[in-house]
Amino acid sequence: MLNPKANPSAEMTAEMQLERTRHEKLSVELMARHEVLLDLIGCAPFHYVDIPTHGNVGDLLIMHGTLAFFRKHDLVPKLIAPYFAYDPCWIAPEDVIVFHGGGNFGDLYPYFQELRERIVQNHRENRIIVLPQSLHFSSIEKMKQSAQLFRMHADVHICVRDQVSYQMAQEFTDNVYLLPDMAHQLYPMRVAGAEPSAGSLRISRVDDESTQQSGLRNMVSTTVTDWPEFVGAREVRINLFRRAIGAFYRRGLGWSANSILVRLWIAYSGRLIADAAQLFARHELIVTDRLHGHILACLLRKKNIVLDNSYGKNSRYVEAWTLNSELVMLQKSNAAIAAANTRFGLNAAAI
Repeated sequence: MLNPKANPSAEMTAEMQLERTRHEKLSVELMARHEVLLDLIGCAPFHYVDIPTHGNVGDLLIMHGTLAFFRKHDLVPKLIAPYFAYDPCWIAPEDVIVFHGGGNFGDLYPYFQELRERIVQNHRENRIIVLPQSLHFSSIEKMKQSAQLFRMHADVHICVRDQVSYQMAQEFTDNVYLLPDMAHQLYPMRVAGAEPSAGSLRISRVDDESTQQSGLRNMVSTTVTDWPEFVGAREVRINLFRRAIGAFYRRGLGWSANSILVRLWIAYSGRLIADAAQLFARHELIVTDRLHGHILACLLRKKNIVLDNSYGKNSRYVEAWTLNSELVMLQKSNAAIAAANTRFGLNAAAI
């Protein structure tokens, strides 16, 4: 009779099952942490503001995760709108304002912050909730100016994704909550008809948050891309959605644009996410300095190596939430690549 312990395949299968079990437990715990939002929103009518209308798959994952959370708990937004097609005059006295999460709280992307500040200043009787964000200000002076505005509002609630952001947010309000990214509400993601996975996929930033770490640039991957390259020619259709919503809004038809066109946009952006999931599913390992490259890999239960962005957002997030998953390796130095090889049983050439 064969001894199962002498069978390397049996040992590997048992180890993989243990990894999935640990990862699944972690993922369920992350989703459960969002339930604090139920008390914050309560039964009040609410606006979901600042949704993304661009091809950044990470932001789209956050949006769809947020909408999935709403559906799970029978929450129906009174209005869903992007920042450029939202009129604060629509806010009724009883409305709660729920701002989209992500990484745009600060001065790196000023348009989004300016909308939040304007509503905080002019609607002090309405509860305001900022869904999980990573905070970043390049200027301490700008941070203090923004915090002063927020402090004038007594009912602002800011959710943050990491400990550094948690400390910063204390300057803005006493109501600060440490929560994971809303995209985790999409767990588990499944890809229909996915082919067996092989090789590695590298998602590497080309924007203002890119990093110069040589560890990522020196890796040899099966496939290399970034969200803009992945979206490619579909950016034309994305721009049409954005222009159409903006045109309706400028003609005084903003409410109709957000009721009809935004719903169409949400459906279309779901197809972009499905395509990204197909791409990830074709690879055994994901290597990325995109936070949502990491999160999408986790949603699909894929092994992944995470590198930092320009200001440490990724490492802060992984250390706060996902590092205990045996599918995740955080690289803070080039030596970590060798450690990842050993941990995931991969050859250097496979990365």
